[in-house]
Amino acid sequence: MPRRRARGLATSLGPGQPMRTRILAVSALAGLLAITVVLLSGCSRAQPVAATLHDRLSPGITYLADLDGDASPERIFVDRAGGSLTITDGKVVYHSRNKWHVVTASLGDTDHDGLPEVVTLLDDQEGRHIGLFAYFGGKYRERLVTSELTPRPLTFEIVSLNTRVNEGDQTTSAPGGDAILLTLEPAPGQTAKRTVLYRWNGFGFTAVGSD
Repeated sequence: MPRRRARGLATSLGPGQPMRTRILAVSALAGLLAITVVLLSGCSRAQPVAATLHDRLSPGITYLADLDGDASPERIFVDRAGGSLTITDGKVVYHSRNKWHVVTASLGDTDHDGLPEVVTLLDDQEGRHIGLFAYFGGKYRERLVTSELTPRPLTFEIVSLNTRVNEGDQTTSAPGGDAILLTLEPAPGQTAKRTVLYRWNGFGFTAVGSD
């Protein structure tokens, strides 16, 4: 009786080769799994980065900062693809609205309440805005989103303000909180960019200077 040929790969190989082929295949698979484990473990070892006032928050990195003043840092994450902002405090999670795309973000105390907030330039269908995201009124929320800014801001920087205080015959500097220095695209008919300083007025921002 003629011997049946084995199905599959063994039909095209000489004597003794099917077992070696299986061993090589298993070894290759094991190596691939090992590489995958290393890559995944490397991702899991990526630690959150501590952030302080005036730090720029790069997309795709988790930052730690105490936004509610309880001495325990919250997690702040700006999604690289969608531009969404997530703030996590234990089981409490805040997600920015889907209509907003965070262009750039930093930490600052621009509303002068003693707590840092996430200061952003964000886009929606109406245009570009300043957005403050903070612990306010007992929860994490959008502290403020301005109306559309024109000319359109290209970048911003959080800057510290100093207030001159007269005490008798001496003049000293006292902290004046943070402000937002915007770099604007050229106005219609112009070619030069301008910078404008926006300072908190108690309920929003007022432009207090420009070049």
